[in-house]
Amino acid sequence: MEVKRYSKELEKEWEGFVGSSVNGTFMQERKFLGYHPSDRFSDHSLIFMDDKIILAVLPAAVVQQEDKRILVSHPGASHGGLIIKSSLSTKKCLELVSALVECCAMNGFDYIRLKPVPKVYHRELSGQLDFALRFSGFRLEYTELATVLELKKDEEAFVKLVMSDTAFRNYQKALKSGLSVVEDANINDFWPILEHKLKHNHNAKPAHTFDEIKHLKTLYPDRIKLFAAYEGATPAAGVLAFLLNERVINCFYIAHDDGFQHLRPLNLIFGHMMEWGLKNSFLYLDFGISTEAKGSIVNTGLFRFKEGYGGHGILRECYLYEVNNSK
Repeated sequence: MEVKRYSKELEKEWEGFVGSSVNGTFMQERKFLGYHPSDRFSDHSLIFMDDKIILAVLPAAVVQQEDKRILVSHPGASHGGLIIKSSLSTKKCLELVSALVECCAMNGFDYIRLKPVPKVYHRELSGQLDFALRFSGFRLEYTELATVLELKKDEEAFVKLVMSDTAFRNYQKALKSGLSVVEDANINDFWPILEHKLKHNHNAKPAHTFDEIKHLKTLYPDRIKLFAAYEGATPAAGVLAFLLNERVINCFYIAHDDGFQHLRPLNLIFGHMMEWGLKNSFLYLDFGISTEAKGSIVNTGLFRFKEGYGGHGILRECYLYEVNNSK
């Protein structure tokens, strides 16, 4: 198996492979990874080929921690890891992981850290890759927990069926409040609400700058959508969603204006998103993680809030491998 570094002239082949892969999303596309300033990450992405056919790609970067050189899943994406060809056999997965380890040993890496794409994003079963990682000595470094709602098309009154009694009452209240939901609202309306909420609640900033989000929106005009609730022309709340692939709606940013909380605008938005997702053939609504500090802190209130909409836990795992450089 041949392993080569990604270079710009391979962009077309890379993009085509990610689009047809088992577990790729737009976060593994070069178009997405490339929005970051060129000096932010030290890119070390890899392409794995067998008889000149791409079997896998690894969006990755080099991180230096003290005296250790680490190859990590690309820090510019929420998750990634090895992105594989459809129906890649167990034998080939074992060869793939072996080739990765050998490549890293030859290039002086001390560790490999991978954050695989969660299972709900996979287009078909692919547990053979996780098996190959574990069989080859990769260990779970930490586990985070996200909350995901399965969108079931054949269910009548789906919103009422999945929401808790309290959440559904608040949804009904929001429906009667006069609020309206806009499916592709202006991000300019939402960003001040998000910044204020993160600053007030967590003394934090969004993971993206406003300019970065606007740029991403131009790159993915149909796959980054703001679902926002308004009272008249005044924004009350919003959910900035990334349609990472055709299976999953990912709620990337969620925030509301406290002045409108009594109208329950997020209940209205999530109910609307469920119906929109069903209508547009999505399979899951991913509310994101509610753990902090690499899974060592559980935000029970946030879990309760998301589970009130019918969501259940999905693991987000991180693997670590210590490279034997003496090979």
